[in-house]
Amino acid sequence: MKGMETTMNDRKYIVLRRNRQIVSLLFHGSRLMAAHAEEEQCTDSLLGNIYVARVKNIVKNIHAAFVEIEPGKNCFLDLREAKEPILLNRRYDGRLLAEDEIIVQVYKEAARNKPPAVTCALSLDGKYCVVTKGKPGIAYSSKLSAKTKEQLSRELEKVDFPLDEYGKEYGIIIRTNAGGLETDLMPLMQEIAILAKQLQNILQNGIHRTCYSVLLQKPSGYLQKLRDLQDGWCDEILTDGEDIYRNVCDYVREHPDFQLPAVRFYQDERLPLAKLYAVETRLKEALDKKVWLKSGGYLLIEPTEALTVIDVNTGKVTSGKEAQDNHFQTNMEAAEEIARQLSLRNLSGIIIVDFINMPKEQYRQMLMEHLRELLKKDAVKTALIDITALGLVEITRMKTSKPLSEQLMPHS
Repeated sequence: MKGMETTMNDRKYIVLRRNRQIVSLLFHGSRLMAAHAEEEQCTDSLLGNIYVARVKNIVKNIHAAFVEIEPGKNCFLDLREAKEPILLNRRYDGRLLAEDEIIVQVYKEAARNKPPAVTCALSLDGKYCVVTKGKPGIAYSSKLSAKTKEQLSRELEKVDFPLDEYGKEYGIIIRTNAGGLETDLMPLMQEIAILAKQLQNILQNGIHRTCYSVLLQKPSGYLQKLRDLQDGWCDEILTDGEDIYRNVCDYVREHPDFQLPAVRFYQDERLPLAKLYAVETRLKEALDKKVWLKSGGYLLIEPTEALTVIDVNTGKVTSGKEAQDNHFQTNMEAAEEIARQLSLRNLSGIIIVDFINMPKEQYRQMLMEHLRELLKKDAVKTALIDITALGLVEITRMKTSKPLSEQLMPHS
């Protein structure tokens, strides 16, 4: 495929190599909407993997255990979450002891001085659902509206799918993507059945495996990100790596129900794919502290160890009767950009936003409602908490993986 022109309507999922990493990027026109970077060999990515681990020691005062998933690789296990763990060396009697062999799954990556965290409640996630062991029942993503939940439930009853039977043995979580299936729920039903069977096989086979065995190795990060794309967010998958192209084609072929877009192999020595989409410039912008708004205002984004602070500025002096209207429009534009930046940079934890002050209560309410609706669209659980007495807006966003700034850090 030769070089191409981009338009604002282009929605491309691009995968390429950069500095010994594989970087995946979602572009809407020239705007970078999402980015993910991983080591080319994925040697440091444990998230989602399932292991036969060995309990190294029990720390009673913090109700925790440290377990090894491989020799010298310690992980943190919260004993309060270790309900009915699966032991390989003995029958579980309510206690977890040093040297026990146990099946665990990594659910949180290492962060700073903290080791990876593992759980005994295994789960397998697909595009439309999550199937878990240990917490039976049926649940729906909080991002789905009440109307959509009712429609999904009604359609599943129509086709006589045994959802309740699955819910007696497994925890079934219907993901946001299922809302886009409308009345054709076959992909969802097939996925529930496949993941439940896969989880059952892991548990049955795992008890016969030796310590440190890997029972499940998650696919490459760029394939998982591709799977989780919301329907309609991407028209084409594009890469200039032959092996990546083959991997993506195989993945698309193996998962026809994911309704993934067409895959194209880009070839143009005169204009490399990274140059065509100005990847270095876009990634630099995604890490800059200052983000410009079309109105002339700008955001200052300052991550700290405890929280992230975002300051909204007008960028110009405004006065007179129109000042409040200008501030309101700038704040509304800033809200949209903040929602994009939280997702793009993969910021998590506590986020404090200092919007431009607006005396009008009506404007403040409209701004908060606008921001709340924008945050609901985030694929990661994000919530607008409150406004402090000083007028600062509090947001929380769940941590699922490293922020983009850490993903892009050069590794030795």
